[in-house]
Amino acid sequence: MIRRIASVLAATALAAGCSSDRLVVPSFNDPAVGPADRSLLQNLASGLLTEQRGGMAGLVSNVGIFGRESYNYTGSEPRNTSFFLSVFPLDNSGFTNGQWDPRWRNIRNALNLITIADPAPFLTDAEKNAVRGYANTLRALDLFYVVATRDTLGAPTAVDVETNRAQPFVSRDSVYRFISATLDQAATQLAAGGTAFPFTLHAGFAGFTTPATFRQFNRALAARVLVYRGTLGCGNPCYTQALAAIGESFINATPGADLRRGVYHVFSTASGDALNGLNNQVNPDILAHPSYRGDAQRRANGDPDLRFSTKLRTISPARNAPGTGLGIPTDLAFTLYPDQTTPLPIIRNEELILLRAEANIGLGNLSAALPDINFTRVNAGGLEPLTTLGSASDAVTTLLYERRYSLMFEGHRWFDVRRHGRILSLPLDLPTHFRVTVMPVPQAECVFRATLAQELRGPGCP
Repeated sequence: MIRRIASVLAATALAAGCSSDRLVVPSFNDPAVGPADRSLLQNLASGLLTEQRGGMAGLVSNVGIFGRESYNYTGSEPRNTSFFLSVFPLDNSGFTNGQWDPRWRNIRNALNLITIADPAPFLTDAEKNAVRGYANTLRALDLFYVVATRDTLGAPTAVDVETNRAQPFVSRDSVYRFISATLDQAATQLAAGGTAFPFTLHAGFAGFTTPATFRQFNRALAARVLVYRGTLGCGNPCYTQALAAIGESFINATPGADLRRGVYHVFSTASGDALNGLNNQVNPDILAHPSYRGDAQRRANGDPDLRFSTKLRTISPARNAPGTGLGIPTDLAFTLYPDQTTPLPIIRNEELILLRAEANIGLGNLSAALPDINFTRVNAGGLEPLTTLGSASDAVTTLLYERRYSLMFEGHRWFDVRRHGRILSLPLDLPTHFRVTVMPVPQAECVFRATLAQELRGPGCP
């Protein structure tokens, strides 16, 4: 829980070091805590990435089930199916209450990194700004995962570093505005961050390892948040700001552009490091929703969308849900993460192109959105280009199709249909199933806050 997050020295123990090509996780049982120096700074900076990566397989799997992208058909644990699809309300004591404690721990670690760097005599003023911009960018990203999963419940934005006191929940809109402001602050700090970070980033940041290029990553995240805000009530001002942020990102929609270029979490088989938990060798029980086959559009030759063909495979025999009457069989599995160390995207060029299309659709500039929609259709899907997006509603339908297949099982579909008011478009596999709109606040957080003043109690808590 937020109140239990460790102090600065404990955050050091949670942090992990890294080299230029893989994360290196030290022994947490005997952490080396000493005076601040560049080695400690490297540990803390790397630890933010390690902690953030730790929650990503769970996030993608959980929202994949909610968004009817995936199943987790673990034979010995039917709750991986029932608790996500047919037990209402969602269980807030486990299984469906993730993306909370580790996110807040990492937010606190980011603040601790800034606290340690600010007075450090071994850092130049430019390096201190680089550290601030780096930490605030990752802090904002973790808070994004918190509010995207809790949605209308909102979340706290403040963290009491000194006393661990609980902070009040604020509205969803307030959280998103705070995230945008934090990313903008980080962008300013990165612009004043000189030519190099005082630490090394791993290979998932290839091409984004200086304050200037990392700022492009920051602006990409800012664009994502602004587009989300646009669909959630901010409207034209946020869409306009999103287009400006995209212009400062690493977007590339020129012929031959690499759609996969971006920033990734990395994995390795090294002792103490982590494997990609979405790989079907690591977790053979993660399967794809069968609706992908029927919903895939057809290419000129009659074959399905290339994204269906390249990201999914047919398995035989079909897998059944564990237990009785909990789910339907599926004969589809993902090939997105072909081995145990396949990187997991944080944000990449293909998403940016579709974010630009979405911002233009939101602004009513359908003619400006059409080239970006067609760029993904043709280059990623092998589909024929469209000549028009039709009405505004038709354009959103087309956009959601492109995002569904372009960003398949990367953690977006559930968020997308919900923020566009199309949660009812998700199929119900069985009459006992339901559509989830928010993940609950964890039970332990609810229990603790139940003893506090009314304004500090958790929303959605029983």
